[in-house]
Amino acid sequence: MKNSSLIADSRLLQRQPDMVFTHIDDEVVMMSIETGEYYGLNPIASRIWELLEKPQTFDQLIDRLTQEFNIDKVTCQKDVMKFLGQLMEKKLLVSDFKFRTG
Repeated sequence: MKNSSLIADSRLLQRQPDMVFTHIDDEVVMMSIETGEYYGLNPIASRIWELLEKPQTFDQLIDRLTQEFNIDKVTCQKDVMKFLGQLMEKKLLVSDFKFRTG
């Protein structure tokens, strides 16, 4: 199953709890304990990371982002899906599938 299908079909999404991160101005810099890789997130990606602190659905995330930023829903869905897919590929995002299957 592709990452986008996992994201769209998931009931809940949440950031990987094992990540070490800090805020620098309006951006997030983080490191994966598992891989030792560093990541830098722009302000919008940083906001998504903040929102994913608590489990939520893809639709809840989109609703929140379209309220906070001047972006149409279709563009937001496309861009956020791509970003979440990248997080999932790097094992920085967990879905309810991971919660259920370990």
